[in-house]
Amino acid sequence: MAAVRTGQIQVEASLASALATFVGPLAFLDFETVSPAIPRWPGCGPYCPVPVQLSCHLEDGAGRHRHVEWLAEGPGDLRLEFTRFLVEACAGARTIVSYNAAFEADCLRRLAEALPQLAPELTDVERRLVDLLPVVRDHVYHPSFDGSFSLKQVLPALVPAMGYGGMDVAEGRGASRELTQLLLGEPTDPQERSVIRESLLAYCQQDTWAMVRLLQRLRELAIHGG
Repeated sequence: MAAVRTGQIQVEASLASALATFVGPLAFLDFETVSPAIPRWPGCGPYCPVPVQLSCHLEDGAGRHRHVEWLAEGPGDLRLEFTRFLVEACAGARTIVSYNAAFEADCLRRLAEALPQLAPELTDVERRLVDLLPVVRDHVYHPSFDGSFSLKQVLPALVPAMGYGGMDVAEGRGASRELTQLLLGEPTDPQERSVIRESLLAYCQQDTWAMVRLLQRLRELAIHGG
């Protein structure tokens, strides 16, 4: 691969056309889930992923951004509340951006099965979903990717000012563990719960802001190259 041989970023000429599908207004969406071994809610099987947190950065036509977020409280079945918030958050977006969007799409389908009354709205959200991962994988390579196209690897390579270093929650598995403890574990000290919640909110927000900055950088690369 040329990037490895030269030590320089490689940008394919096809990047610009790949980015043409990201038509605003944009919503940048990320879910975090719990997957309990013993099902807690109707229709769920063992280890079934259930979204209990979301972050959404909204970008209007003028490039301004607004952030909204949602995190479950307690062990109850809050899928209906989650879904209503999600649909409202994405209402004005023409394109909904995720990184490895198959994960969000699977969550949306599971929610549609559990909440048939909101299935049309969830199907509409899925219809607008566009994946940023293959845009990077198929059109850009940086030596610092080191063979991985995970957001945690791609982000600091392409947007050096950003990363996950020093965050209390810094990756998806850790977030799932903390969410499981927060929502389904034994009661903890209120102050400790508050710290965990703030760490989870910060992590999920970082994921969606990372996509905002990554898309900006890809648009720059499409114009100016590496």
